[in-house]
Amino acid sequence: MKANTKWQVSGDAAERYEENLVPVIFIPWAQELLKRAELVAGDAVLDAACGTGIVARMASDRVGPDAKVVGADINAGMLAVARSKSEEEGKLIDWVEADVGNLPFDDASFDAVFCQQGLQFFPDKLIALKEFRRVLKPGGRCVICVARSLEHNPLMNGQIEILTRYIGEDAANAIRAVCGLSDSGMIHDLFTGAGFPEIDIESVTLTLRHPDGKAFVAGNMLSTPAANAISKLLEEKRQELFREFLNTFGSYYDGHALAFPHASHVVHARA
Repeated sequence: MKANTKWQVSGDAAERYEENLVPVIFIPWAQELLKRAELVAGDAVLDAACGTGIVARMASDRVGPDAKVVGADINAGMLAVARSKSEEEGKLIDWVEADVGNLPFDDASFDAVFCQQGLQFFPDKLIALKEFRRVLKPGGRCVICVARSLEHNPLMNGQIEILTRYIGEDAANAIRAVCGLSDSGMIHDLFTGAGFPEIDIESVTLTLRHPDGKAFVAGNMLSTPAANAISKLLEEKRQELFREFLNTFGSYYDGHALAFPHASHVVHARA
């Protein structure tokens, strides 16, 4: 199965992703997922489509140093950053380059499988969820989040408008894909089709914050698949893009800080 490349970063964008997006976006959502999983010491954990591995790294603190914690992703650059960060933090985590449609793990290997903002990008979502269920132990938990539609997410909505004008439709489509699985009924059907007997889906909105709106929009744009194209713009044009992107936040920007809603469906299912 070919991997979905609609939202993949290259070059040093993985480092910028970790620096700019993880603290503002992915740590708060990781906290939401982890509190639902109710991990205990010794639980075996898989962070699927892990990116730079923030869920795995935070889960490691909960399950202890002797527990099996694995992060899997198709992007070698993301895994390199994940490996470096976990080594800095003194955490023993296995980082595996793998496709979610064909996970290289035995049946019933994990107590919990997490996937943060990844399901919407998988080319065969049902196969991926079947793989999640296969590697879960009986009664194991699958906890994921998937972005709701664009009208609930000013961050993505604003990026689409600006990228379409400055870079092109392909760049905008990479951001549209973030909100490409926003129907909770469709998500429920996928989990049912994958054989999960217990499925709970909750719509959750977090308020994400950054103390410096100008710094955030520049860092955000240069941490996405459009980073290379944006970097090639003349400096004046690039700064204009950043200013216009910041303006799309409207009242969520107070002239210095940003505080904006970010909405997802959070799924907690048992195998």
